[in-house]
Amino acid sequence: MSILITGGTGKIGIGLAKELVERSEEVVLFDIATRDERVVDIKDKVKVVQGDLKVWPEVLNVVKNYNVEDIFHHGSMLSLPSDENPWASFQTNVVGTMHVLEAARLFGVKRMVFASTEATYGLGTSGVITEETLQRPITMYGAGKLYCELLGRFYRRKFDLDFRCIRYFTVLYPGAKVRALPTFMHWMIENAALGKPYECYVSEDAVQPVTYYRDAIKATIMLYDAPKEQIKTVCYNLAGVSPAPSAKDLEMAIKKFIPDAKITYKPDPVVMEYYRTRKAEVIDDSRAREEWGWKPSNTPLEKVVEYFIYEVKTKPEFYGLT
Repeated sequence: MSILITGGTGKIGIGLAKELVERSEEVVLFDIATRDERVVDIKDKVKVVQGDLKVWPEVLNVVKNYNVEDIFHHGSMLSLPSDENPWASFQTNVVGTMHVLEAARLFGVKRMVFASTEATYGLGTSGVITEETLQRPITMYGAGKLYCELLGRFYRRKFDLDFRCIRYFTVLYPGAKVRALPTFMHWMIENAALGKPYECYVSEDAVQPVTYYRDAIKATIMLYDAPKEQIKTVCYNLAGVSPAPSAKDLEMAIKKFIPDAKITYKPDPVVMEYYRTRKAEVIDDSRAREEWGWKPSNTPLEKVVEYFIYEVKTKPEFYGLT
């Protein structure tokens, strides 16, 4: 029996794979663009399968051929590319998830942990975001992820698939290649660490909830490990750095370590529309704490930035930055 991670060579996917390998689990990484530099230290302990979520036989085959017992579904097309090409986004994010769910049903997969997003919240969101906050996404990415949350709930009720879901609020890590709504945070730190200027595509006062990378991995594993009877809410928010920082807060944190970092601002009106509609700065993750024992590390923003800069400077090849 094995554990499948879609989007397996993404940063969270690799982090999960390393945790599972340490438990001596058989791990299969499924990704449309495999990145050899990211699996170099575990390449002999995992199977890497190149495949496309949109292609039903490829999803079916990887679940069948590797006798998959559990799935972490992290493969997706991100926010801004999804808005630019909503047709491809629908095929990857919605149809692709349906393919994963159907493969899970047909081959008796026990658990499926789905990676959702803050983008399921949007229009009119303000104050504190809880699991009861109305979800009215304004992006193709958010709309697709919300549909998949509901689809997973249906499979849980109809077919007894142990579907559970975690909503990430920007997990900071180096090497992000695709311009998404919050990628400015990754690129601001990354460019400063590499000694390059950076023009930020949001305004200084744009607030973005962020999560420490290690917290995201820890929480995902804890949700996976939780007994089925403890999963009541099913789709959980994951809080991170508190309070949520603005772009200017991030700039100031960077300059504590790199005082001469060159950072300017040229807000993109399309991106700023999202920040105009979603103003909430506090994420309530009490359901995760109550139901499966989640305890955030409360890592301050400066520590997250320090870790990020260290990673960029010491392992640039791992993140594809050389």
